[in-house]
Amino acid sequence: MKRLIQAICIATITTASAFADDRQVIKVPSEIKAMFLEEMRSHLDNLNEITLAIASGDFKGAAYVAETKMTFGHGMRTLMLDKGLTPEQIDAIMESMRQQNGGTMGRGKGMGKGMGGGGQGMGMGRYMPDEVRQLGQTFHEAAANFAKVAKSVSSPATAEDYQNVFNALSETIDVCSACHSSYRVE
Repeated sequence: MKRLIQAICIATITTASAFADDRQVIKVPSEIKAMFLEEMRSHLDNLNEITLAIASGDFKGAAYVAETKMTFGHGMRTLMLDKGLTPEQIDAIMESMRQQNGGTMGRGKGMGKGMGGGGQGMGMGRYMPDEVRQLGQTFHEAAANFAKVAKSVSSPATAEDYQNVFNALSETIDVCSACHSSYRVE
């Protein structure tokens, strides 16, 4: 009986260490953690919405989800939509902002302290290490690229169109996987 208990203890310790979470910990205030995790869950919902749109052949709808919910300034887009601006008006405003910042909106030169000065901005990024901010920027860029590729699909879509769209979507998901396999927030 004693050997059985020892074996169970050894197996438990071995199993626990095999499942140790060795991702880098990012310590943030609890309210930021809640916002950050909600943002990540919303991106999962967005990816699901995109996948369903592609499955039904609605490439413009898939592009719209990526562009309005996953690219740089997606929160700002939502606010402008809520104020009654049209997507075309919002696109013009966002493009104007990009041009004012030398085409670098969101690349460390966007909102807040960043306005051309390379700061960390006003959002959750100010709590993240540079590597995580870079992954976030890469994610938003990949989402923008996906939207561009999805918008370019004409009707009827070809097998090559589907391949291009899924390759662009995969690039977006690859960034998610890279970040989530390397970091966790506490």
